[in-house]
Amino acid sequence: MIVTGRQVLAGVVSVVVLAAVVTGVVILGSPSEERARRLDRRLVEELSSIRTAVDSYYSKNGSLPASLDELWKGSPGLDVPFDVIRDPVPPDAYRYRVLDAETFELCGRFERASGSRVSSGVDVWQHSSGDHCFTRKVAKRSTQ
Repeated sequence: MIVTGRQVLAGVVSVVVLAAVVTGVVILGSPSEERARRLDRRLVEELSSIRTAVDSYYSKNGSLPASLDELWKGSPGLDVPFDVIRDPVPPDAYRYRVLDAETFELCGRFERASGSRVSSGVDVWQHSSGDHCFTRKVAKRSTQ
């Protein structure tokens, strides 16, 4: 069997492409890991948006909303309506609960544990994998 230059070149190119793919998966992680990281980042962004909306609702109404549905119904003109926030994160991926007059809990279902610090504004959103809850106190705005 005679090996031609084209066959050698094709073999070398195949090895280089395979090596690049393997290196990419090792460095960046598998596509499913990247998807999990992306969904967790999106969930943190959405929880942060919900937290901002709760603060705004509290400033306007002097009390916390009883539920997320009440939050969105009582806050017309918010930048991000509830049905937009829920996509692509499933609706049951996060929960809201009032703890007292000024404190509430936001919970999310995360694919992976966060690093040592996940920040969005002044809040720290460090979390474990699975269900994780964050206790937040409303940020009162100055009336001056």
